[in-house]
Amino acid sequence: MSPVKKNPSSSPKAFPDTPLRPAAVSPFPPPLDGLIVLGARLNPQGEPGRVARLRLVHALNLWHSHDCRTYVLLSGGCSQGRACSEARAMADWAGGWVKEHWGEEVSKSLKACLILEEASLTTAASARHTLPLVQGRGSRTVGLVTDTVHIHRARFLFLRQFGACGIGLHCLPAPGLVRYYWRQRRFLWLTKMVLREGGAWLKVLGRLALRRP
Repeated sequence: MSPVKKNPSSSPKAFPDTPLRPAAVSPFPPPLDGLIVLGARLNPQGEPGRVARLRLVHALNLWHSHDCRTYVLLSGGCSQGRACSEARAMADWAGGWVKEHWGEEVSKSLKACLILEEASLTTAASARHTLPLVQGRGSRTVGLVTDTVHIHRARFLFLRQFGACGIGLHCLPAPGLVRYYWRQRRFLWLTKMVLREGGAWLKVLGRLALRRP
């Protein structure tokens, strides 16, 4: 399939100041049965926020590099006060993005490859709830897509679930998150992200100490 050439900056849905555009994936990922994309908070309009979009576009480039054949499992439930789950919002946004950049036929192919997991509100829950969906498809190797700040905790939690079942896990973090905020001098946001991730690690370690799931 040859991508439809478009100028990302010509569309209001594009973000020319961030890596939210079609791109070659390097290094090329190994053969995968599927991709798991972890959700992030929605913006006030009920659409994926910048972090979720960064993860999504990286996953879509990976999917496209696999000839649009692997399934894409979007994980994320409804946060308090939201009518739409993170997974559903990501699916809607991804369909529009693919149609804009690669055309209608590729967008239809993506729709057939999407799986939504809409129950999870935490990374640990995503690991638990995506496992049976992956097992149900007979998958042996999957890619885990999130951002570079989140990837280490996500890997730890997913390996506890997937490793015990003999399912190979390849971590495929989306690049550019820290670089973007640093270049934009949004140091407060960076600090918040680091503190939030540190707090989440403390919760994980605390649950392990108390032997909770």
